[in-house]
Amino acid sequence: MQSLVAWTWDGNESWLVLLALTLWAGVPLVTGVALPALYLPLVLMLWSLIARGVALELIDQHDGWHPFWGPVFGIGSLVAAFCQGAAFGGLVAGFNVHGTAFVGGPFMFLHHGYAVLTGLTAVALYVLAGCAFVYVKSNGETRRRAARIARMAALALGVGTAASWLLATSAGPLVLHPGDPARLPIWITGVAVLAGGLLVTLRSFTGDPHARRSDRPAVLSTLAVYGGGLLLAGGLLYPTLVPPSITVHGAASPHTTLLFLIIGVGVCIPVILTYQAYAYWVFRGKLTVKQEATTA
Repeated sequence: MQSLVAWTWDGNESWLVLLALTLWAGVPLVTGVALPALYLPLVLMLWSLIARGVALELIDQHDGWHPFWGPVFGIGSLVAAFCQGAAFGGLVAGFNVHGTAFVGGPFMFLHHGYAVLTGLTAVALYVLAGCAFVYVKSNGETRRRAARIARMAALALGVGTAASWLLATSAGPLVLHPGDPARLPIWITGVAVLAGGLLVTLRSFTGDPHARRSDRPAVLSTLAVYGGGLLLAGGLLYPTLVPPSITVHGAASPHTTLLFLIIGVGVCIPVILTYQAYAYWVFRGKLTVKQEATTA
C-alpha cells in the first residue's frame, strides 16, 4: 500500500491550490465569510496533509512500515478526511452573518453536532475510494482485505448519507421543498446514481484474487457514488453557497474576472488530468510482491 500511494499523494496539492484559487477569485464573498467560520477544520486539514506528506517521505527511508511515521500517516489521512466533511456540514448548518461578515466563534461549525455526522460520512467516502484503488492495483490478501473494508465502508456511507440528508433542515436554515421544480430532477438523479453505485459496490468487491473482470465495476461504482453525492450536495445548497442568504449570484465576481478565471482554469485542468493520466499509465497494472520488494 505504501508503494501504491507513493506516486499519487502529491497530486492533491495541485487540486487544492486550483480549488482555493477558484473560490478566492470566483466567489470572494463566500471566501470572506466562510473561511473565518471554518478556520479550525481547514487549518487542521492542511496540517494533517502536511504531516501525511512528511510521514510518507520518511517512511520511504526505512525498510518496512515505521512504528511512528506509519501511524502519523494514517492519523493524518483520517483527520484530513474528517475535517473536509465537517467543513461541509458546518456550511450546511449555516453561520451567523452580519452584513457580509461572519459573527461567531471558532467552534460554531459544530452547531448541533451535524458537522460530526458529515465528517464521519466523508471518512467512509474516502475509505471506499482508497479501497477501490488498492483493490484494482493489488492481489492476494491485500486485495481481499480491501474488498472486505470497501463493503463495510459502502454500508456506512449509505447510512451516513441518508442521515445527513434527512437531518439537513433541522441542523440549519436550509428549507427543502420536495416539489421544487428546480431541484427535484437533481435530487432524483443524485439519489439514483448514488444508490446504484452503492449497490454495485457491494456486489463488485468480491475479494477473489482471480476475478480481474470485477476491477472495472468496482472503480465505476465508486465514481458513481462520488457523482451522486456531488449532485445531492449541489441540489441541497443551490442557489445558496453560504446559508441562509449568500447565493451564487450575489457572491460571484464581475463578468470579466469570471471570464479570465474560466480561461485560466480551463487551461490548467486538462494539463493536470494529462499529467495524472500519464502517471497512471506509467504505473499501470497490479503491484506484485516481487515488484514491491524491488521498489523498496
